[in-house]
Amino acid sequence: MGVMDADEPVERVFMALCEGRLTRDDLTARKIAAFLGQTTMVLYHHFGSLDGFLIRVDGLGWRRLAERLDARARGGADARSLAVGYVEFALCHPDLYWLMAERRFDRARLREQGRLRLARPLWSSFVELLRHHGSRQPEEDTHVLFAGLHGIAMLALSGRSNLSGRFNLGEVSSWKNPSTLVSSSLGGTPFNPGEEPNLGERPARGEEPNLGEGSTANPGEGPAGEGPAADTEVAFAAARRLADLVLPVRPPEPTASQAGHDRGGPGRSA
Repeated sequence: MGVMDADEPVERVFMALCEGRLTRDDLTARKIAAFLGQTTMVLYHHFGSLDGFLIRVDGLGWRRLAERLDARARGGADARSLAVGYVEFALCHPDLYWLMAERRFDRARLREQGRLRLARPLWSSFVELLRHHGSRQPEEDTHVLFAGLHGIAMLALSGRSNLSGRFNLGEVSSWKNPSTLVSSSLGGTPFNPGEEPNLGERPARGEEPNLGEGSTANPGEGPAGEGPAADTEVAFAAARRLADLVLPVRPPEPTASQAGHDRGGPGRSA
């Protein structure tokens, strides 16, 4: 494998995580190398370490999420729909999302190796999205919205939210794959990631937030009658409510006649 081919294994692992052919338990150097039909040296030669490889997959995941939300925004979606889109992405791709938002990386070492250099433009794309939707403090609002949506997604993935209006803190069962439930509840299909260039990850504290650290979720579900589908609907409702709290309701765009009046057009009185 030549240096110019280094993106291929990143894309293959990314797609396999999206499609459920790899899980978080497969994200070891030995298992990834076996999946790629290579030795573990492919990771260390081209990416420096397992972290160096996985941070590329992580960055590609954040890029795809940003692109998905941007596409919704350009299609006229409001902030509530974008918030639901974030949670939907997490529920459709739980193992990819775990890598993006929960797996711990040696960030100090990655920073020294220059592997976090693309973090700022990636974070800025989320900030600009909120600015477009009327945020007066887009940096702060992006932090708040990310934290809230991540919490909502993890509650749903762990089966600890339900329709009775309380957190389910004490029961677990075998629910492990919410992606098909998300798809059916929306009447659509899970996110299709396609193919795009790989981006890196986030810089140090004080520049952008840490999007990739945390602990492993414990999939489960609530009491009888309040299973994964109920958790999904609760998660979407909570995401909409969070968007209402964080972002102001934007006034409607002026009509053509109103714009003409404002500019001193034909309808303006003397």
